[in-house]
Amino acid sequence: MQHRTRFTRRQVLAGLTMGLASVACAPASTFGGGQGAPVPSPSPSPGTTGDGGPPCSATTAYMTFAINVHDWVHLDESAATLLRATSIFEKHGVHGDFYLTGEMVNRYRKSRPDVIERLRASQMTISYHVRPPHPLYDGFGGALKKLSDGALRQALLDYETYGLDMATGGLIRSEPGGWSLVAEALGTTPVVCGVPTGDPRIKAAAMENYRALGARMVVAYHETGTRPERPFEYVDGLLARPSDFSVTRWRAESLSATSQGGANDPFWWNFMGTPHEDVYNPTGYLQQRLSDWSEARPPFVTSLIHENNFPRSGPEVWTPIYWEGGDKSLPASPPYNMAAPDPSKLRTQSQADAIWEAYEELVAYAAANLAVVTSAEIVSLAEASGTGGQAAPWCPGAPSSHG
Repeated sequence: MQHRTRFTRRQVLAGLTMGLASVACAPASTFGGGQGAPVPSPSPSPGTTGDGGPPCSATTAYMTFAINVHDWVHLDESAATLLRATSIFEKHGVHGDFYLTGEMVNRYRKSRPDVIERLRASQMTISYHVRPPHPLYDGFGGALKKLSDGALRQALLDYETYGLDMATGGLIRSEPGGWSLVAEALGTTPVVCGVPTGDPRIKAAAMENYRALGARMVVAYHETGTRPERPFEYVDGLLARPSDFSVTRWRAESLSATSQGGANDPFWWNFMGTPHEDVYNPTGYLQQRLSDWSEARPPFVTSLIHENNFPRSGPEVWTPIYWEGGDKSLPASPPYNMAAPDPSKLRTQSQADAIWEAYEELVAYAAANLAVVTSAEIVSLAEASGTGGQAAPWCPGAPSSHG
């Protein structure tokens, strides 16, 4: 029988020590003009507990379960997904990373306060991202380009303070919104921010604001992009979310392009409940990628899914609202057509059940065999790694599902 180990937070830190030490990293560099890595505090000898106890356990991989939340139209479906996912994470003794928009939290607090209460009571990690018509989303920040540097930063800060008018893209100054609302409603400072603009000046201003608001990590690349020799890099003072590969979408060599939906790599959940579901089983794919991993350190793996992907297929409901004809190369002009037809479709119950079954199987496998970490713990790993890539090898006395 395969031996299964459940890792505590401090064992995760120690495991990274051994993995990163073998890489022999140079001082952490930056891209995007950022700051260097934090200087580590003095720590015990590698591989032992703080009191000189037995060596800490290493791990095969660090895995993060990220759920992007953005379906403000089908609010009850969104709420049900978050509640169920939270229960699954708790059942298997791990934590998930929920990426929320200000508008989602605004609607939850008004119509589904039970979701806010559930997340607050759990130990899930809260992060932040934006969706149209927030001006940080590429194609929606044209008015910001005309502002001076100081006015630009203040305008962006206003969008993280006040409510967002979903029909015009303007501000509702009589209501809270953005980052500040997420932090206040959830009772915690979000760990990660997303800055999906292609404008360098707007991006730099936003990063400065998010640092001031307490962000510690940024989504610099989406599903993959971490350098094997340097897992921790900083963008303008924020840690770039590391991800060597993701369990999100891939192309099966055994299937034709037509059967996989064309040229783009298909998402695994769209094949659950179909004749090809075994080929796209996420746990099987994870096991294969881990067996192919040949670098000296354990990989960082991201399981990324959107909450609407569980009950619905097709584009997000807001796609035709904010893009002409749903074409994401053609941003629409305000006021937006809030009555645009919903392009998404409810999955059959059997398809939705199959997605949940496969997702929980993935969570269970990772919980039993890997170190499941959220962005908050990755920040701690990066801080402990220091300029030499050696983390503080510090373990608790008794094992638990989460330290």
